[in-house]
Amino acid sequence: MQNMNDTNSLKENLKSRIAKYADEKRKVWFENYIKHDTKFRGVEIPTVRTELKEWYKQESIDKLQLNEQLDLVLSFFQEEYAEDKLAGILFFQLYLYNKCDYKVILSRFETIFEKGYIYDWSICDWLCTRVLRQLIKNNGKECAEAITKWNTAKNVWQARCSLVSFTTLTKENRYTPLVLESSSILIKRDERFAKTAVGWIMRELSKVDKAIVVNFIEENRPDFTRESHENAIKYFDKDEKKIMRDLFKKYHKK
Repeated sequence: MQNMNDTNSLKENLKSRIAKYADEKRKVWFENYIKHDTKFRGVEIPTVRTELKEWYKQESIDKLQLNEQLDLVLSFFQEEYAEDKLAGILFFQLYLYNKCDYKVILSRFETIFEKGYIYDWSICDWLCTRVLRQLIKNNGKECAEAITKWNTAKNVWQARCSLVSFTTLTKENRYTPLVLESSSILIKRDERFAKTAVGWIMRELSKVDKAIVVNFIEENRPDFTRESHENAIKYFDKDEKKIMRDLFKKYHKK
């Protein structure tokens, strides 16, 4: 079994490999785009992925016990640079999400949110689309229901996961009640990124059934911002958009 020093050494090794590609101009662009005081080195995602794969192979990470791999990958979320957190997400996506009990993984992620290691939309959405979505695909409705329960979390990023994790699963109508449940809760929150999660999932739902989206907006129009409303109707046709916008303007002029 690896001791803590060995684990830290492995992590520092990968961090050093990633840091070699730091680019100041890219760093500034990323930080201006993402906001939230997120720190970047300025390393592109394909480079992080390449270095992760080479590190994983050269360091024989697959020879570690699963619990050691889980501890190692989760430790990346504690790091200050976004690229290190993304390395952890890619680690999960490429090597680990289907090897560990999803209940254990979700429990460990809850701790990460509680400790504030995820605090911007970029890392949150990467976690949703690269890890949590895969957990749902791999484990089905029971896992989906567990992630849906995050919709009441105090941490807005954890709550956001209860919707963004389903963004490409809206064609599977067995998840629609879960999506609507979380949407009804998040749209009432004040945080911008709770409401934009609703706009995003409604946009995806509209590809399947616009009536569901229209009904949801009608029931929750007071809580929509212009931004989340525009996102929700993005795939409506021109005439449909005009009707929805007129209704939105009429309501919010009251």
